Amino acid sequence: MMQRDLGGFSDARLRAVGARLLAALCEQPTLCLNALGKDRNGALAFGGFLDNGAVSAAEMLTTTGLRTGTLVSGRHVLAIQDTTEFNFPGHAASKTGFGRSGNGRDLGLFIHATVAVDAGSGGVIGPVGAQVINRIGARPTGRKTRPAEDKESCRWLRAAEEAGDVLARAAMVTVVADRESDIYDQFARRPAGVHLLTRAAQNRRLAGGGTLFETIAAWPERARQEIEVPAQPGRKARTARVALRFGAVSPLRPATADKTLAASVDLFAVDVVEVDPPDGVAPLHWCLLTTHAVTTLEDAWRIVRWYRLRWTIEQVFRTLKSAGLEADQSQLKTATSFVKLVAAGLIAAVRIVQITLARDGTIKQDMSDAIDPIHTKALQALNTTLEGRTEKLKNPHPPRSLAWFGWIVARHGGWSGYTSRGYKPAGPKTIARGLRRLDGFLAGWHAATRSAHVRLR
Repeated sequence: MMQRDLGGFSDARLRAVGARLLAALCEQPTLCLNALGKDRNGALAFGGFLDNGAVSAAEMLTTTGLRTGTLVSGRHVLAIQDTTEFNFPGHAASKTGFGRSGNGRDLGLFIHATVAVDAGSGGVIGPVGAQVINRIGARPTGRKTRPAEDKESCRWLRAAEEAGDVLARAAMVTVVADRESDIYDQFARRPAGVHLLTRAAQNRRLAGGGTLFETIAAWPERARQEIEVPAQPGRKARTARVALRFGAVSPLRPATADKTLAASVDLFAVDVVEVDPPDGVAPLHWCLLTTHAVTTLEDAWRIVRWYRLRWTIEQVFRTLKSAGLEADQSQLKTATSFVKLVAAGLIAAVRIVQITLARDGTIKQDMSDAIDPIHTKALQALNTTLEGRTEKLKNPHPPRSLAWFGWIVARHGGWSGYTSRGYKPAGPKTIARGLRRLDGFLAGWHAATRSAHVRLR
């Protein structure tokens, strides 16, 4: 069903411990080793695994990326990338190997992750990879004169290259990122076969004269539409009415960029501005740059829809941290062990979000993204035992859809099945609990089936 292990690590014993750790992460949404291990011996085994020099986060991420790569054939995949910070204030005496956090004072580090999402359905496919940024040593100087490879911002370029490699079987790959990725090098050096979709941050000079933002502001409005703006910390979800503009632009190479790069790059811009926002609320404004051709309204709204799926990676980070696994509360003392645990946690967080988002059936996604269809008969049998007598307690989703599978997982995890007012849908913790219980059920089912087959022979 789900990913079975974190890697081989050239050792069967380490592989087995890694598999147990991954299974435990899916059972309990936490990165606390004492909780994951269930007893002292289990916690010590997981701690020893993470401390072992033969175990690496790179192999864990390569293993999960290879699995994701097998699921993307023939699909248009959005490779959504972003960075999240882990900050440990007041831990200077108890932790080692951690650099500076974003505030420049506390210990911490950063994980830059990429997640594959189906452009058509919006469903999560799996992790693509991740990079670690650990700010150890003196602060670098000469930001404008250093080559791109020596800057932290190069993570955006490396992620695009990794997406092209890992997702090579996809029909199309579009790398989606927020404003930090608005780097000229990224457009000028994009990998072959990879498209880019980036929210603009720089008011760049354009070939033919003028600057990006002023040029776009002068374009005629093409259409208006209502879009749903998801909730964020300190901001409620709301419906925003936005005006749309789009057209072709050719940003010039900045004076500080490598002179071997192209003098300009040909892109398309899609600009979305909220009309009449609520009092006291900053208006929504996305200026999106893309290598996709945008010549019609349909093209432009498609770009907006793809960009809106960027919030998926924020959901993954929330599940990895405050809303689920609580990675930022980890008591691990060394940065090397912590990074390995976070790599494993990222795999579990992506899977939990994948099923949680698909649970209501609005994402038309096949269950094969989350579980091998070989388990269909077992799932059908389990579904029968979980359904109630009334229609409200029947699984309402098409068999073999991810929503159908998610309903089974949620019910197996203790969700009541009710969706009327006053009842909450299954959340990440319930999904995680259901996955672990399901793993045991499937193992027992297939063992019993094999035994019956042997007896019949």
